[in-house]
Amino acid sequence: IKNNYILRNKAVIKVLINNKNEFYNLRNPRRVTINKKLIEYITEEAENIPNKYKINIEFYTDDLSDDEKKKIIDMIKSYYGLKVYSCKSSVKQGVLKALLFSIFGAFFIACSHLNNNLLNFVYDEVIYVIGWVLLWEATDTLLFSNSKDKVRKKNYKQLYNADILFSDKYE
Repeated sequence: IKNNYILRNKAVIKVLINNKNEFYNLRNPRRVTINKKLIEYITEEAENIPNKYKINIEFYTDDLSDDEKKKIIDMIKSYYGLKVYSCKSSVKQGVLKALLFSIFGAFFIACSHLNNNLLNFVYDEVIYVIGWVLLWEATDTLLFSNSKDKVRKKNYKQLYNADILFSDKYE
């Protein structure tokens, strides 16, 4: 990673663009969305860069006006901003799901212990098992499922905060 990306304590992702149309999704005639293949390339390159490094995305291309550069920067920032928001929402949903599972799990376990005389033995054990399954599901959600979304959120946030530079074509 240090040999390929890190320069002066910043990670640099270099992208060669032969034609300015490569920035845009060509199916959109107004050129207001970014090319998915370009985003995929940047995202893949950034996956292995530790979060402690600030990222510079450096495009090597010719013939871009200042307005086009600003538009491209805005499209990239918007894309990664939406990804950060999506991951943040997913993490919140995971926490809410885990909280609900915990509450219901604790409720079922308490019911199995409190209503020992009212319920017959089979129903008591079923409620007890359901309670523990819900508690384990909550634990799994908090410790494992949410961690993937948190890592993705950090990666997207790193790309959202990246400096985007434009240079003449790479020789």
